[in-house]
Amino acid sequence: MPEIIADKTIFSLAEVARSIQKTIADRYKSLYWIKAEMNKLNHYSHSGHCYPELLEKKEGKVIAEIRATFWKSDYERVNQRFIEIIKEPLKNGINILLQASIGYDPVHGLSLHIVDIDPSYSLGELEREKQANIALLKEQGIFEANKLLPFPLLPKRIAIISVETSKGLADFLKIIDSNPYSYRFEHQLFPALLQGEKSVPSIIEQLEKIRLHIRRFDVVAIIRGGGGEVGLSSYNNIHLATSIATFPIPVITGIGHATNETVSEMVAYKNAITPSALAAYLLQHFHNFARPVIQAEQRLRLKTKQLFDDQQQLLNNTIKYFKMASLNMLRENNYRFAAIQGRTLQQSKYQLIQEKASFQQVKDRLSTQSKRALVKEQQVIASLGQRLKREHLHLGKRSVQVLHQIKEQLIRQSRQVAKKNQVALMTLKSTLGPSIERSLLEAVKSLENQERHLSILDPQHVLKRGYSITLFNGKAITDVHTLQAGDKIKTILAFGETESQVTFVKE
Repeated sequence: MPEIIADKTIFSLAEVARSIQKTIADRYKSLYWIKAEMNKLNHYSHSGHCYPELLEKKEGKVIAEIRATFWKSDYERVNQRFIEIIKEPLKNGINILLQASIGYDPVHGLSLHIVDIDPSYSLGELEREKQANIALLKEQGIFEANKLLPFPLLPKRIAIISVETSKGLADFLKIIDSNPYSYRFEHQLFPALLQGEKSVPSIIEQLEKIRLHIRRFDVVAIIRGGGGEVGLSSYNNIHLATSIATFPIPVITGIGHATNETVSEMVAYKNAITPSALAAYLLQHFHNFARPVIQAEQRLRLKTKQLFDDQQQLLNNTIKYFKMASLNMLRENNYRFAAIQGRTLQQSKYQLIQEKASFQQVKDRLSTQSKRALVKEQQVIASLGQRLKREHLHLGKRSVQVLHQIKEQLIRQSRQVAKKNQVALMTLKSTLGPSIERSLLEAVKSLENQERHLSILDPQHVLKRGYSITLFNGKAITDVHTLQAGDKIKTILAFGETESQVTFVKE
């Protein structure tokens, strides 16, 4: 029951839904025939039920859409009738005339409950679509395009579109590969689905793959076979028919049925009732070529026998002439070859000399550059050594911390220089020869010795030998005249510092 709140009558959502359910049940009490497009069948194999999506379109736009239910028993009955009448099972994308009740569920909403589908209506729609596709192909001027292509004199290279396990394919291959005339065929299989909803894109995809290697094939054979009349509506599809009609080499079909020719078969160059008949068609082409050849061979042998006695001498003279002409041509070609060989050898030697000279120039340039780099680095090390000596002489003017920083900087720079030279040594080792390698090794050893000398001059090492540094007002004391009794001084040792007061000064 609705509630009254602040003069407002308020209904719950369930009450609204139940009201809609009752209204629709009271209004739509019987079954109705409805035409729609089966957008998706949504068949669930585990339960056997279907939940179709039904659409109505106008000018390509959806103007109505509703869900439906199709219980297992009804689906199986209707689907069997479709196979018997239309030669197709129920599937997506077909127009149907269905009988259903209209219902509303508070949770699942509005839906149709399908109890029957008229296959005759769908059959008419499929035929109408087929005729419309034929008219469209003719209007575009491509209906006869594949038939107008020149057929190969000997169609021996065949691209086959079929299913690997197809009985029709097995029959086709057995006939062409085991023919009693020893005609040889080359064939390559392009596997595809040949019935069902996915057959159209599958066949078109394989046609496009063949198109990429079109020069390797003479004809394309689409072989189905073994499927009877079931599942043929795919071959009325406008996209598949267009792909076949506009294909650049002849397309021949052996789909395996006796009635109701499909659009794809109509536009193909040749349509055989069965794969076996298609194989016989190819063998016939070889026969058509072989018979005139055999007859011509027989006439030629007879004529040759007739002319043999009268023109034997002429034939021998002609053979001698061609033999002499061949020898002369061979001799002339030998002379030409020898001349070309000599010129090629001379040019190769000249090119080799040029390459060696160029390599030597590069080698000399690298050697000079490496020597310059080595001298430059040695100058830098020497400069750093002089700087260290000067800093050591004026130790009193700087703190020990500054000296440590200088020492660490010098050691880092020395190591960097040594590392750089070692890398240069490894890089140039294979191209600059043993002499340059020895020079670089000596330079590296020299840098290592300088590093050891710098380490010896480390003020920390001097302090560890028992020496100390005395500071007054932050400056090192080198003369007692700068001090007086009572001054406070600082003494720096190897490990720690002390502060003291001057009690007397002795010169």
